[in-house]
Amino acid sequence: MATEPQRIEREILLTREQLGEDVDALVEKLDPRRVAAKEVARARSSAQAHPGTVALAGAGAVVALAGWLAWRSRHRS
Repeated sequence: MATEPQRIEREILLTREQLGEDVDALVEKLDPRRVAAKEVARARSSAQAHPGTVALAGAGAVVALAGWLAWRSRHRS
């Protein structure tokens, strides 16, 4: 039969091991490359599901950029 200090030490070792596994899982989950790849995949999926919306957003961005460039060329010092 284990003594109280031995039981506590065993629990501490088990807790350290579990904590290490949790930290490793978080590091993997929050890896910037992995997060970026996930977001790119989500954007592609959304674009494929709603191609008209993407085209309109792109057209709007072009119009806004053209307007800003025109404004900038008129207001340059």
